[in-house]
Amino acid sequence: MMLSSPSYAVASQQFEEGKMEQRESIQTYLQAIELCDAALSFAVHDLKILKRKAMAHEKLSEIYLEQQQYQVAIESLKQAIAAYKSAFSQTRNDADAISYVGMLTEKLGELQSVQKQYAQAFDSYQQAISIYDTALKLAPDDSCNHALKAGGLTSLADLQTSLCQYTQALSNYQHSVACYDTSLSLNCFKAVEFDKARTLQKLGTCFEKLSLHSEALSCYQAAMEVLSQLPPDNKYVRCLREQIQKLNCLE
Repeated sequence: MMLSSPSYAVASQQFEEGKMEQRESIQTYLQAIELCDAALSFAVHDLKILKRKAMAHEKLSEIYLEQQQYQVAIESLKQAIAAYKSAFSQTRNDADAISYVGMLTEKLGELQSVQKQYAQAFDSYQQAISIYDTALKLAPDDSCNHALKAGGLTSLADLQTSLCQYTQALSNYQHSVACYDTSLSLNCFKAVEFDKARTLQKLGTCFEKLSLHSEALSCYQAAMEVLSQLPPDNKYVRCLREQIQKLNCLE
């Protein structure tokens, strides 16, 4: 249905106002970064200023991403990660802070992957996993950090799968499932159960690509035990059901 002229005019005005607000926000964050840099020239290791600078870069990255300026968003996110690392180098025993840097590094890998910067994305995912390991050394019983590492391994495996590197992906999916198991043994969160099930489904697909049909079917069936709790028309459930039926026909 066509918008009436008044409605279209209002929508256009709101769109332009939104773009203007974004431009103003960009300028605000850029100015904040300049002020932080000026302050840091007098107090190089000031924790609060470093955090503020990191947050400004992170917010800039989000705005650039909304504007689909992907490369600028990537560069801003790199700056945010560098600033957070400088800040958190002063609080080396803060596992939560370390894992947050890991999440941002994994997000960087996702952006790089979308932009087909595969080598850079691979490095970012590897760095994220290493950062999660550092956090886990400080807090080995933190279920969330085990789940975060599992997610990072799945992201890396997804990239390898997209590049048809199925053998490498297989190992990382299996490692991811093991990390999810550890997380769930510490704290049984429903969301983590579903994340593990989705990884099992991907692991099954990887086995199938390598013509390991029996192993693939086992993964699909294990995933279905959890995903069957979702509505029958859920896209993951539908896909999983089709994958199981296909392999059953091969038996």
